[in-house]
Amino acid sequence: MTATAFDNLDDYLALPRVSGLAVSPDGSRVVTTVAELNDKRNEHVGAVWEIDPAGRRAARRLTRSANGDSSPAFTVHADLLFVSSRPSADDTGDGAKPPTSLWRLPAGGGEAVEVLSMPGGVTAVCTARGADAVVIAAGMLSAARDADDDRRLRDLRRDRSEEHTSELQSHHDL
Repeated sequence: MTATAFDNLDDYLALPRVSGLAVSPDGSRVVTTVAELNDKRNEHVGAVWEIDPAGRRAARRLTRSANGDSSPAFTVHADLLFVSSRPSADDTGDGAKPPTSLWRLPAGGGEAVEVLSMPGGVTAVCTARGADAVVIAAGMLSAARDADDDRRLRDLRRDRSEEHTSELQSHHDL
């Protein structure tokens, strides 16, 4: 009898995970998220794939990010929105994983562009079928009144943490 991925726990855990099916407004395009183990085999990393609804063409990968992409959704104009923690043009280059943000892949083709970033990251996106409307889910500090206040509070928290780290280093050097 031939062994399958269901006969070995490591093989089973390594199977790609499919989630987040989205259909374009005209029904001609279907996309989903496929998460596969990274090279270290310690984390699943997602990518958005397009699947031919007629079944005539092979599936093709649309996004590639070392940190992963997920939550695909089509706009009323057939642009593809998704959530990703890929580096953006505003990336500081400090080596830290950027927070997840909202990205758009134009319907006519081209490169993905960042649409919206939030200090606590964007966790999900939902679009209206018949209107040009998008709703996102994003983490915010409980004391924040709005997105600007959340950004201000996070900056204060980061500055205090850096101050504290600097003080500890000074005491250590004595």
